[in-house]
Formats: sequence, C-alpha cells, structure tokens
Amino acid sequence: MSAPHLGHTSLNINALRDLSRKELTDVLDSARGKKTLVLDPNLSGPLSLITEFSLLKEHGVEKIFYLQSGPLETESSSIIYICRPNIQYVRYIAEHVKQLSDTGKNFNLFFVPRRTMICERLLEEEGVYGDITIGEYHLDLIPFEDDLLSLELDNSFKELYLDGDNTSIYYVARAIMRLQSVYGFFPRIIGKGDCAKLLSDMLLRMRREMAIDDPLVTQSMSISSNIDSLVIVDRASDLVTPLCTQLTYEGLVDEYFGIKNTFVEVDAAVAPSSPNPAGSSSGAANPPTNKKKKVPLNSSDKLFSEIRDMNFAVVGSVLNKVAKRINEDYEGRHHAKTVGQIREFIGKLGGLQNEHLSLKTHTTLAEQIMSCTTSEDFNRMLEVQQNFTAGYDTNTQSPYIEELINRQAPLLQVLRLLCLQSLVNNGLKSKTYDFFRKEIIQTYGYEHIVTLHNLAKVGLLKIQDVNRNPYPQVRKSLRLIVDQVDERSPNDIAYVYSGYAPLSVRLVQCVYRNTAPTVRNAVGVGAGWKGLEDVIRMIPGKMFDEVQPVEDGIARTVKRWNKSGQPRISIVLFLGGCTYTEISAIRFLSQQEEGREYVIATTQIINGNTLLDPLIEKVNHD
Repeated sequence: MSAPHLGHTSLNINALRDLSRKELTDVLDSARGKKTLVLDPNLSGPLSLITEFSLLKEHGVEKIFYLQSGPLETESSSIIYICRPNIQYVRYIAEHVKQLSDTGKNFNLFFVPRRTMICERLLEEEGVYGDITIGEYHLDLIPFEDDLLSLELDNSFKELYLDGDNTSIYYVARAIMRLQSVYGFFPRIIGKGDCAKLLSDMLLRMRREMAIDDPLVTQSMSISSNIDSLVIVDRASDLVTPLCTQLTYEGLVDEYFGIKNTFVEVDAAVAPSSPNPAGSSSGAANPPTNKKKKVPLNSSDKLFSEIRDMNFAVVGSVLNKVAKRINEDYEGRHHAKTVGQIREFIGKLGGLQNEHLSLKTHTTLAEQIMSCTTSEDFNRMLEVQQNFTAGYDTNTQSPYIEELINRQAPLLQVLRLLCLQSLVNNGLKSKTYDFFRKEIIQTYGYEHIVTLHNLAKVGLLKIQDVNRNPYPQVRKSLRLIVDQVDERSPNDIAYVYSGYAPLSVRLVQCVYRNTAPTVRNAVGVGAGWKGLEDVIRMIPGKMFDEVQPVEDGIARTVKRWNKSGQPRISIVLFLGGCTYTEISAIRFLSQQEEGREYVIATTQIINGNTLLDPLIEKVNHD
C-alpha cells in the first residue's frame, strides 16, 4: 500500500503519524509473548495509514483477524482487541473470552479513541470484565495528506443532529487538544453553528482545566509559532453543499465508486498490476474479471495529485496530454545510441512504467465516470440542482422529482433533490410536501415515514413556514453563484461546482478576506466576519470569535512570523463531515492566498449519499 505523501508542508503533519505509531507500539508491547491482533473492521483502513504490517510483526503480532461473531482460533498467548466503543463489538469480545476462558490466554482490549462506561458495564453483565485488561488507543486525527486530517467517525452527522449524542464533540475536542500539544495553542477560534460553539466552549474549558490540573505542562506549552487560527464549520450551517453532485475528479470518484481511507475499490481490470508494454496503447482492455482491487488515491501518485482537484470537464484533456508525453518518452529509446544514452533511458524506465500504470488506472476510471456524466439523466439532475442553488424556478422542478419516483429511481437520488429544494426554499409548500410524502411511502415503503421524520428533525426537509427565506439574501451577499466560471483556469472556488461556490468554504474565505499586515489584529488573523454579521446570522447556528488567553507571547509570535517569512496556517475543521469538493475548494484558496496555508480537519469525509443514508430507516425483510 502506498502511504500518503507527508512531510512537504510547513506544519509537518508527519509528527502526528509518528505519535499515533508510537502509541500503537506501546499498546502492542503492553502484552507479553506472541500476539493475535483482532481489529474493528472499520479501523483497518485508518491503521494502514499509520503503520505497516512489518512494524506489527516486529512487536510480536503473528496474525490479524477482523472482529466478528463466531469462534476465534489462535495459538497466541495474548489477544489484543482494538475497536471503537461499539456494543455489538463488545458482545463479540465477550463471546471470544468465554470460548477461550480455559486456555490461559491474556485478553487486552483497547478502545479507540476513548473507553465508555456503557461498554464496560456490558462486559460486567457478560461476566468477563475481570478477565480483560482494558485501555485506550488515542487514534484520533489521521493524516490522509499534508493538508488533510480525519477522525473517521462514521455517522457523526446523524449522532450529532438526529440522536443528540455529543460524544463526537468530546472526541474532536480531545483530538484538537492533542494537536495543540504538538504545535502549540491556537491564538484564535472562530466558527459558525451550534455544535461548533459547543466544541469551542469545550476547548476553552479544557484549556482552563489543564492550567489548574497541571500548570507546569501548560506553562511549557507556548502559543503556536505558525498556526494563527482554528475555524470550525458546523455541517448544519451548510447542508446545501453536500447534497449537490460533486464535479471535481476526486469528488466524482467518491460519488460513483466510494473512497474509503484514501482507497477506492474497483474491478481488477481498472487497476492492473503491471503497465502495458512500452509504446502500447494506454486504453487497451484487460480480460474481464470479477475480482476487486484497492487502489490508493493520494499524492504519492503524481498524476492523481495533478488532477484530483480539477473540474472533471478538463480532466480528459490533461490525461490526453500526459499520454502523449509518456509515449514520446518511450519513443526516446529509439534515439539512445551510446552506452550513456541507453543507461539514462533505463534509469527513467521505472518511473515511466509507474506513470503509465497510473495513466491507465485514471483513464479507465475517468471513462467509467464519463459514461455517467454524459447521460441524459445526469445532465437533467445537474440542471435541477443548479437551478435550485441559483434560485431559478425553484418551485417548478417538482415534476422531475415526481418522474424519478415514478421510475422507482434510487431513494437517495430522490431525497437529495427533495432536500435541496426544501433547503433553498426554506421548506416545501404544504401541498407539495404532502404529495411527495405520500408518493415516497407508497413507492418505497411504509418504513420511510420514519425516514421523513428523521430528515425533518435534522433540518433537511420540512414544510415551509411563514418566516422569510434567508437563502436568496445569503446567496447574493456571499456571491454563491458565479455566472462566468473558467473551469480550465479558475479564479474562484465556484469552479468546483461549475458555478456554485460552497457556502462553507465561502465562510472560511470571508474570515481571511483582510489579511494584509496593516489590518491584521493582535493575533495575526484578518478581520473575521466583521461587517458581515447580518448575513452570517441568517445562516443556521451561533457565530463566535474567541481569543485563547495567553501571557505576553502574542506580539513576539507575530513578529517572529514576519521575520521568518513562514506562511500563516489556518486549521479548518468540519464538524459533521466534509466533501472532497470542499477540500478542493480550500486547496484552491491556499494557492490563491500568498502567505497563508490551510490544513483541513474533519470528523469524516462524506458525500450526499453518505450524509443521507444513515438517516434512512432500514427494514430487514428476511
């Protein structure tokens, strides 16, 4: 597996991976003898970004199993479980302990990222609590790229906004405190949204508690030398963006194939194990196969790094240019006459073969995506979405949604459009809502009475109320619609949706719109949302701007930045998940703003389907 390409940003994100790897080896070394590692299946991907199997083997791991029901067959003297605090997983562990209770094995259970009382109580009820050594493995912010960190907390949006479970806010707060222990305290915390405000308050409280509990440690932690702010974006403050179909290359790969922990699972034919012979066509087909293969999608693949954030409309021409260049490089072998020229070509051959393999992979992926994006259904759906976001005839798009229901299109496709229509209109008219409620229940099943209730509870779908619709004013004031977008040479973040600028990223952009040294405040950040308070208040959730209390280090820190010439760094945290397209838009801001870099952190990476799917009521018809 190819690891993310770390170590090329001024923040040195690699330090986080080293910290998580060191703690993992401490977990393994806590058990004696040969070990069997039993993993939560959802942690396998994140751990692969932290360590390699060779390191696990060095620390005594003989075998690795996924945590599941059924007997566990192992001869190792110690069994180490690493899992999320999930009740079902705890039951599986109790089942294993009872099965192996007479074998004299040592059982060790490490919860990620924190242990919970309910899981420990369940172990007591199962009668195995005294047989297990319980600890914690603080795997929180996982480095995906130099500029991207994720906690990979599945269903964080549902837990926060539907279940009212704020556990993930605590997890995020602990992760941010750990980040500050590595890089120093962030001078300023800015954000939008009710859950974002809870997180900000929790961070400030943890800082005060740290000062009381361990003043020596707190005094040794200075203000960050290069991070000037943390911006927290509450997903509930912008539900429009994730419902829109992503139009960047990486976003569309996620929409159609699904990216998990920087890997995409595709047919083996899409990702051959070796490139075609030199000079052969990059589009040659492999024999049909039903086997699946995981392909890494990160910046260790230079071609993917180049095209990932581009609007898909320009990806084809870029792939064509790369194909021509590689072919010309291969043809260079015919001009190698001397021994030195031959040696030079052989030296480049390995890199050419890797480039050729990457080109074949992404060409095949792009062709499969294009077969969808050129279809009439895709373009009609995109037209409806763009009409919604632009405010064009938003009340006359219902016939297309009705047509989808009549064709029994996937429910997620229907709900994405229906929720988008509700969000931009401040709800659906009562008659329209009742009509679609009836149609959905009759077509897709009675259980979706609960689904519609869930969507209403989180604010995605509701009956229009008498209050003024704020979306048109927000759209106009923050310039969410850009009519003239150059997708090949973009000059605005709106290129990622071919004309719609993600509200979440526009909010971040507004924070730093005045970053010239003459207008910076004491902690080196721009004017924030000053002057935009009225429009920001129209967006759901509280608005806040907190300065972390420090001694006299602020002025010295700003002066040192100016002297060193290092770019200022902002951490942008999405609470409730973010999309790959939003990540691309923030990367665009980094390229456009001289002297500022952005590092994105999120509870998980989502798209419209993965946002809505946990809210849909599931019925087992077996």
